[in-house]
Amino acid sequence: MSKLSPKWVGAVAHYVSKALVKTLSVDIRLHPDVIIDNQYVYAFWHDKQFAPIMLLANSALGQGKHACFVSASKDGEMLAEWLRRLGYYLVRGSSSRKALSGLVNLIAATKAGYSVGITADGPRGPYHKSKTGAAFLAFKAGIGLIPLGVAYSAKWQFNKSWDKYQLPKPFAKAIIYIGAPLYITDLSDMDLIVSQVDQAIEISDQKAMAILKDRTQAEQTIELA
Repeated sequence: MSKLSPKWVGAVAHYVSKALVKTLSVDIRLHPDVIIDNQYVYAFWHDKQFAPIMLLANSALGQGKHACFVSASKDGEMLAEWLRRLGYYLVRGSSSRKALSGLVNLIAATKAGYSVGITADGPRGPYHKSKTGAAFLAFKAGIGLIPLGVAYSAKWQFNKSWDKYQLPKPFAKAIIYIGAPLYITDLSDMDLIVSQVDQAIEISDQKAMAILKDRTQAEQTIELA
């Protein structure tokens, strides 16, 4: 039996993920400093990328003109097909020898008016430790970096993967918290900047979880009334 082509798998993933999202109860909250139609670099953790990727694609977050980076490897073909069908402008490259050209192309995409979604700790970790790419891109593009937090009321968690990837279960509540933009004007202390990005994403995640708990408690109170 021949192997399934990456493009075929990507097409199936597209339809399955769209169907899943339609069952979710999605609640998007914004920090007061966020102007949702502005152009941004959205940074989130690799394990929580499902909801941001799906919602950036359908204009639930922002102006609906979004680009993303996908590996040029064979494994990246499946992801590329999925994202292409969702409506993203794709920048291809790798995390090694083509990384610089990929970053240059992402900068060019921002100059063309695209917002960009980035897994801050991806594609291989370490877990919840940002790379420099998101901050460097926001600096070069001259746009804000949004720390994006996610919480699910029910999920599958794949603990054997390096990122402990999370996938919401059908009909779960999905909370997205869009934190205050970080404006990076100086790269002289990149260690400090990366630490600030880490902290900002963690705070957004905590806020998303707090909103989820408040919403769940409110619904339980209504049921008991």
